[in-house]
Amino acid sequence: MASNYSYPHDPLINLAKMAAAKARDAAEEYFKLRHFDLAIKQAMVAKQFDPDLQGVDHFIQAYQIHKAVSEKKGWYGVLGFQKVTDYATVKKQYKDLARFVHPDKNTCVAAEGAFQHVKAAWDFLADPAKKKAYDKSLSTLSFQGSNVKITRKRACFHAKTSSNEDDRGFFKKTIKIMRTTKPGQPTCCVRISVCRVA
Repeated sequence: MASNYSYPHDPLINLAKMAAAKARDAAEEYFKLRHFDLAIKQAMVAKQFDPDLQGVDHFIQAYQIHKAVSEKKGWYGVLGFQKVTDYATVKKQYKDLARFVHPDKNTCVAAEGAFQHVKAAWDFLADPAKKKAYDKSLSTLSFQGSNVKITRKRACFHAKTSSNEDDRGFFKKTIKIMRTTKPGQPTCCVRISVCRVA
């Protein structure tokens, strides 16, 4: 009677495990070349071939930390956050990441550097004064960067005649600044005109 279950000696399972190991090794080589995106993709391929491949999730985590640092995502980005987060959540995330990327438990080449980055982020955010100032600076940048949209109108030239019938002109440029708001709220709009007499 034929069975639907696969056995460890199944050639397909062996091939999948071999492919997973090759993909994991390729991920390590890509990391050494500082191709963090490719390293992450290869490690994910390894996980698809063999979901039980030992330590592959730890590899991915270490690569992601290095990627966040290379893209200058800031202290929160190193810890995997997209925005300002409270102290207790930061502390819990730090402990989890430290376990994942500690060189004693993570055998990938990215582990030691990732652990140092995570520790540096925690050392900074664990200081209440530094965290408060940093959070404030991020909220100011967020307001300036995402809530304000600047559109420029095409500059126009207008003729202007003086009393002695001498032709002169002026260059006028209008900049429209709009602050985006939540749906249903009025939009704040400011127009600034700059004139230069020719």
